[in-house]
Amino acid sequence: MIKNSKPMHPGVVLSEVYMSEMGLNQTQLAAKLKCSHRKINEIVNGKRGISSEFAIELEKVLGTTADMWVRMQADYDLWVARQKAA
Repeated sequence: MIKNSKPMHPGVVLSEVYMSEMGLNQTQLAAKLKCSHRKINEIVNGKRGISSEFAIELEKVLGTTADMWVRMQADYDLWVARQKAA
């Protein structure tokens, strides 16, 4: 059976759960991750995915697991692909 409900983009989880909980804005998170503000902005707005490499950086900074981020991204990507194939 195909799952029809749209999974959340991991950027939404990053923004609404982790950044919010830690009281971080995009610029502050970018500084902690040593990446550009643009990269964080694109991720939280669903315009960019979370790579395995970036998931490892999130793991280090947020205390999450890289596996969690990679799974969320894979679930989202698979949902998008199914929508395109339908």
